[in-house]
Amino acid sequence: MMRNNISVAIAASIAPIVLAAGMAFGQGAERTLRDGVYSEARATRGKAVYDAQCASCHDGGSMGPSLKGDDFLATWENKTLRALHGRILETMPADAPGTLQPQELLDLMAYLVRANGFAPGPTGFETADDLDTIKIVRAK
Repeated sequence: MMRNNISVAIAASIAPIVLAAGMAFGQGAERTLRDGVYSEARATRGKAVYDAQCASCHDGGSMGPSLKGDDFLATWENKTLRALHGRILETMPADAPGTLQPQELLDLMAYLVRANGFAPGPTGFETADDLDTIKIVRAK
């Protein structure tokens, strides 16, 4: 019985240290668009996707809402970049939902971040799962 109590005490004292170490290495850490979350190369490719697949409906909000500016940021503020990714994945382009390739969609996400005034970082997100911890905020 004494040995079980010691094991429980050790586990309880180590758990906070393991949790803090995980946070230090980015596991579960939340970032925002202000943290340089995309690469310039990805955003440049994303602009080509935007021009080909999105601009005809979203520029000027003629058919779809604007994907840039205060109204866009107000709609998506405090949501994750993954939530926006999911919306686009399921509903866009309007005439062929779900047809954007995974890399095209990631490139588009980088372009939208850049188009909303955020600076790139030395490296950026690589997979859709990377978007889970990136919160949409205003540039300030």
